[in-house]
Amino acid sequence: MGRDDHESRASGDGVTYTQGWDAAQVGFGPGIRNLIEEELVPDRAVVVRTGTYVVDPPFFGNGDIGRVAVCGAVNELAVTGAEPRHVALGIVLEAGLPLELVRRLTASVRTAAAEAGVAIAAVDTQVVRAGEADRVFVTATAFGVLGGGPPLDLHTVRPGDRIVVTGPLGSHAAHLVSLRDGLGYEHHVPSDCAPLAGLMRTVGADLRHARTVVAGGLAEVLRQCAAGRGLTLRVDEAALPVRHEARVALGARGLAPLDAACAGCLCLFVPPDRTGRVLAALRAHPHGRRAAVVGAVTADPVGDVEFLAYDGQLRARAVPFGSVPERLL
Repeated sequence: MGRDDHESRASGDGVTYTQGWDAAQVGFGPGIRNLIEEELVPDRAVVVRTGTYVVDPPFFGNGDIGRVAVCGAVNELAVTGAEPRHVALGIVLEAGLPLELVRRLTASVRTAAAEAGVAIAAVDTQVVRAGEADRVFVTATAFGVLGGGPPLDLHTVRPGDRIVVTGPLGSHAAHLVSLRDGLGYEHHVPSDCAPLAGLMRTVGADLRHARTVVAGGLAEVLRQCAAGRGLTLRVDEAALPVRHEARVALGARGLAPLDAACAGCLCLFVPPDRTGRVLAALRAHPHGRRAAVVGAVTADPVGDVEFLAYDGQLRARAVPFGSVPERLL
């Protein structure tokens, strides 16, 4: 194969090659100027969320770091109740990255943005010497506009509210773990990476609060919410949706699904009288078919998380420091 097939689009000194790949051909737009003119105006409440994404491996079975970054930024914005409009990306490439992977990355970013209903407003690319990065890192910033719905503030959560997850836990982490360790389960448990703004749009008016389930898994989300709200959360472990293959793959690394990263799952706090309606709406959506009620908010002001184990006993659950594998997202 020739140079265009094997060489990186960029050199180690930061000078980009244009042979075989031109930034102007990628199709990103409409640009920051339009973003400012259309969205950042005095009579619109603009919300911004940003994150840096490091995935190991950065290219995996049914996705890559570009999809993870776009979906991650969009989802973090969507759970605030805002409507995502634009995404800006900063991409760090390791010199020597094959051009075919660069093309795959840009195609993935465009596809994820189209699925999420957002425009790529800007892209900045930098190159580092070989060995100074693991192929590619991405920083994504999502811009959105608040709608007319109620704010999804943690402090609106009340005793009796139900805790709902929108999909199986740990699938993204299990897929990556299986790839890294050669377990063979990646063909049976794909990453759940998906943009969830559409899902939030269908249920947002019926929610008290929403969080993405990312690094640290559902256990970390619950811990933060319990501490932040000052109310104890009670979770039924038997109600947690987990794919069998994901449980096996994670178990091989000593990781529980509760602690495992997702890339397309939300944790929702729902008033009890709206739970049935929310579940019906979620399950009618492609990304919410396995939504489930997994617990409830109690009136206990301790601000802890209790787990109802399979044997019917209530237990507190601690995650030993360092037990969660790094770079699952």
